[in-house]
Amino acid sequence: MTAKKEKRISKKAVEIAEEKEDFQKKNQKKKRKGNKVKAEDREDKKEKNRELEETEKAKAVSEDMGKKTAREEEVPPGLDQEIGELRQKNEELLDQLKRKQADIDNLRRIAKAEQAEMRDYALHDFLCRLLPVLDNLERGLISAREDKAVPASYVEGLEMIHKQLLQLFEQEGVSEIEAVGTTFDPNCHHAVMQVESDEEEPGTVMEELQKGYKHRTRILRPSMVKVCRD
Repeated sequence: MTAKKEKRISKKAVEIAEEKEDFQKKNQKKKRKGNKVKAEDREDKKEKNRELEETEKAKAVSEDMGKKTAREEEVPPGLDQEIGELRQKNEELLDQLKRKQADIDNLRRIAKAEQAEMRDYALHDFLCRLLPVLDNLERGLISAREDKAVPASYVEGLEMIHKQLLQLFEQEGVSEIEAVGTTFDPNCHHAVMQVESDEEEPGTVMEELQKGYKHRTRILRPSMVKVCRD
């Protein structure tokens, strides 16, 4: 065999070996690609199965909620009437409560007014009993001022007591009743004398014989006066 022929045979063998190797490589690629496709198919199937399971679960939950809502919406026979009766009873009790509360408030106001009135009457009576004390103090003060033998310090003491007593009366709402020069008023004046006069109008108070006092709007003691005759 010649060298050229051997060389061609050797070259041919190399080509065959390379073709075989290429064929094997292509087969391996196809196998890997097939395996990859199969793996992707398996993942797709798993994903579809998961979606199907979630859909079934959601459907089951929805059905359960629907059944529960239906059960809640179902009203036993006669329940509406019972609820209406209870509401009416509740309104009646509430109305009674409001009426009782109003009665209590009225009683409180009445009791408060009665207590104030009782205090006012008690004070009125006490002030009436103090008036003779004030009269005697004023008489004694007038006498002490006119008597030169009475020490000035004694007169000053009486004046101070008189001033404090008048301040006390004023704080309690006590005031003197106007008399001289006013028209006779039987509600606050007590006429003990009537005289004729050309200088005064008939019915005019000419002289005050004893001071009169009132406590706010109530008369403690009417003024004793001398009135011009009609």
